[in-house]
Amino acid sequence: MARTRMLWLLSFAVVAAWLAGCASTLRLEHSVQSVAAWPAATRPAAGDRYLFERLPSQRSGPSAREQDELEALAAEALATHGLQRADAAAEAVPWGVQLVARSVRYPYAPWDAPEPRPGWAPYGQVLVGRGVVSSLGLLWQVRPPYYVREVTLTVRDRRSGEVVYETRATQDGPWADSPTLWRALLQAALDGFPQPPTGPRRVVIEPPR
Repeated sequence: MARTRMLWLLSFAVVAAWLAGCASTLRLEHSVQSVAAWPAATRPAAGDRYLFERLPSQRSGPSAREQDELEALAAEALATHGLQRADAAAEAVPWGVQLVARSVRYPYAPWDAPEPRPGWAPYGQVLVGRGVVSSLGLLWQVRPPYYVREVTLTVRDRRSGEVVYETRATQDGPWADSPTLWRALLQAALDGFPQPPTGPRRVVIEPPR
């Protein structure tokens, strides 16, 4: 039992060191697609204000707290494009911004095959006389889980009620959720704002170390 426990600890230490090494040279690739439909001569300008708008499911409980954190990161990204977050009670705010995000954790990367859990199972064979005796050994493999994150950001013209901008970005890899990863995802989603390239594209973000 002590030896098995030591193997567990050693393997987890190896995985942790591998993840730490990845984090020190993090290069995040994103799949992004954006559509702009600004009315003629009407698009956000530096200094324009906006309000975050929420779906009913985002207004209470844990979802509201997660939305608070996501909107704080989105406000940073929007500020780099000259937009300023307005107070909820502010009047005559021209733009409304809505965020929808999801994160899915998989037990392994999609290109990896399923594997049995660590445990005792037969492998190898030992010949004894004319018979065959299967030996028992510890099948041991540890792989990190795999994550897929996606965020959709829309901008609505509050004067007309029309949605005039939509962008979606997807990020995947063996890194668990963190503000750094969500910040990069939002930065990628706003690549080219307010007049982004047409069609799907890849956007690479290298977060500060």
